[in-house]
Amino acid sequence: MKLTISGIPVEVTRKRIKNIYLRVKPDGRALLSAPMRMTREEIDAFLRARTGWLQKNIAAAKSHPPLAPASAATGETLYLWGKPHILIVHEIPGCHPHASNDGTRIHLCVRPGTDAPRRAALLRKILRGELEKAITRRLPVIEHLTGLHADEWRTKDMKTRWGTCNIQARRIWINLQLVHHPEVCLDYILLHELLHLVEKYHNERFYGLMTRFMPEWRKVRGMLNR
Repeated sequence: MKLTISGIPVEVTRKRIKNIYLRVKPDGRALLSAPMRMTREEIDAFLRARTGWLQKNIAAAKSHPPLAPASAATGETLYLWGKPHILIVHEIPGCHPHASNDGTRIHLCVRPGTDAPRRAALLRKILRGELEKAITRRLPVIEHLTGLHADEWRTKDMKTRWGTCNIQARRIWINLQLVHHPEVCLDYILLHELLHLVEKYHNERFYGLMTRFMPEWRKVRGMLNR
């Protein structure tokens, strides 16, 4: 069933579940799973109450490029650490899927017949690996600089934030999209999230610490926001 709320199409599926779930897919589609017992009027009311949330998250999804192009085909352009690379797909019988980078091209080796979704998934996995290697290398440097330490870090594809910090768990999350930007942008986000361990808010003290450890942070932030 499809409903339209304030001009927003929503795909509604009834399931044998206890609670109602609303989510926005990376492609901008709004999906709602509703318990069998819910009436059409109750579903309408639920969606009307969340119109603002839907508008915000659909806009974010549409402005948020996928980590890897869906086609993952030869000729696609990918940005790796701020530099454009042309994707070259090699189909090699019996190969173990892998990728290499020669500075201007990313060579993705797959077995013949590997379809686009599988190629894209492999490419996302490879890009995640690139980011994780960079974090493993750069985070200790930023920790040494600041004297701060995160007990744990993780990566995920976030729509509206470059990073987050769970102060209680001393855990930081880093947006996978940073792999497309110059490495100094990763340093900026690592520093930003580490500083939240000692200052929760974006106040004068926080920005003073940012300036102390990275005097050019405003310029780097501008690179990310363009």
